[in-house]
Amino acid sequence: MTLLTIACCCGCPAYFGKPVWEQYPADASLPEQVRDLTLRDDPASQRLTQRLDQETRAAHLLADGTFAGVYHTSSKQVIVFGSTGLRFTPEQDMTDELTRLSTTYQITGIEPIETGLRGQYQSCGTGRLDGTAVVVCTWADHGSLGTGVFTRLSVTDSAALLAEFRDGIVTRG
Repeated sequence: MTLLTIACCCGCPAYFGKPVWEQYPADASLPEQVRDLTLRDDPASQRLTQRLDQETRAAHLLADGTFAGVYHTSSKQVIVFGSTGLRFTPEQDMTDELTRLSTTYQITGIEPIETGLRGQYQSCGTGRLDGTAVVVCTWADHGSLGTGVFTRLSVTDSAALLAEFRDGIVTRG
């Protein structure tokens, strides 16, 4: 009986709390390169990242920090932005973020993407940005929330690339 009591009193909180302490706190910094994509630093990209950073900060007032960047190759572009901070309901936060972004990017066909990690969620949909077809993918976990807007990539390729961006941007502390 004592072992059962210990297992219930210690095991349940540890099981449910483990994703939180593994994923929070988190910090974000943009890498110079992800795969063949290079971080842009031209005036137009700086204006876009400043706007996205301000919009993200306004939408997530309690965020610890925000990030935004534009990456490119000669044929494709990726815009990535998001925030860090404690999230108790990452799956709902991801859904709310996609809803918030739906008007800007006209997102349709949103589908969940399996991450293989407890407490980490990802979904992708297709949309439009300035008349161009894009894929919009968002991730959320207990320490971060981020979105990538991808040109000239499939949903599957965009989802995989977003995971690489997340791993390159977010550090756990």
